[in-house]
Amino acid sequence: MTKEEAKEAIKDIPIGAKIQVIQKSGNIMDVRLSSHEVSETDEKQYETLTVPELPPALLVHGHIRQGNYRVELEDIVRIAWIEE
Repeated sequence: MTKEEAKEAIKDIPIGAKIQVIQKSGNIMDVRLSSHEVSETDEKQYETLTVPELPPALLVHGHIRQGNYRVELEDIVRIAWIEE
């Protein structure tokens, strides 16, 4: 999925709404939308650590134990809004 397709799919979905994400691998995840931002992140340099550049991703909230995490857009086939 491209950034434009992802933005179009989530533009009317409120933050915190339950969505279903279908991945290329066949996984179907029921998660909550954490952000409308789907851009990539730049590489960051710290004193002893370098965080690499990350590709565009959808930010979601999984179950209590998983918290917030990124699902890379290249792995997503479809996003569906299932409840508020």
